[in-house]
Amino acid sequence: MKIRKVHRRNRYRYNVNRKNLNRKHKSTGKIKDPVFKKLWEERKRPRTNFKEMGLSVNPNKTIGIPNYKAERLRLTKLVNGFVEEQLTEEELQEFKPKRGEVINQLEELAKEKGDTKLRLPKGVVQHLSYFLDKYQLNYKAMVMDRRNHYQWTWKQFRSKIKQFMSIPEQFNKYLLKKNLPINENLSWSEYESDSEWK
Repeated sequence: MKIRKVHRRNRYRYNVNRKNLNRKHKSTGKIKDPVFKKLWEERKRPRTNFKEMGLSVNPNKTIGIPNYKAERLRLTKLVNGFVEEQLTEEELQEFKPKRGEVINQLEELAKEKGDTKLRLPKGVVQHLSYFLDKYQLNYKAMVMDRRNHYQWTWKQFRSKIKQFMSIPEQFNKYLLKKNLPINENLSWSEYESDSEWK
């Protein structure tokens, strides 16, 4: 007996915009980087665009995984005089990309130090500011405090307070509230010392 295949009936979906769907399928995606967007040529393939900019589409193919066995074999043949080393003119000439300024611009952007987006939650800031008000930088006393609900150790306190101090946006607010000088070392006894716990 033959097994009967059940075919689902194709139904036309009227709610789908075919024009947008085709556009989405054909598009290679939007370029967000302004340097790339300016120098990207739509008519060329992505691979040629990358090559002209001096960039690599696939670094594994560009650099390649070294084959030590083949390299040793080639060297032994060269040493023994079986093969003469032939360097083509293309190998002698260094490859210079047409749009090489992209690499320089990207390197400059990479060197620029971006602003850290790290911000501590309000609850943690309030918690730490309470301990700083009461004990300044005496971590041993902070551990023994009744309001140490999270049971932080002295090292955890130190790291969290250092983190809080490294965020000027939040720490400057705390300093202004306490009428303390901004951008100056505080005159607290254990500030900038590592020998708090004895």
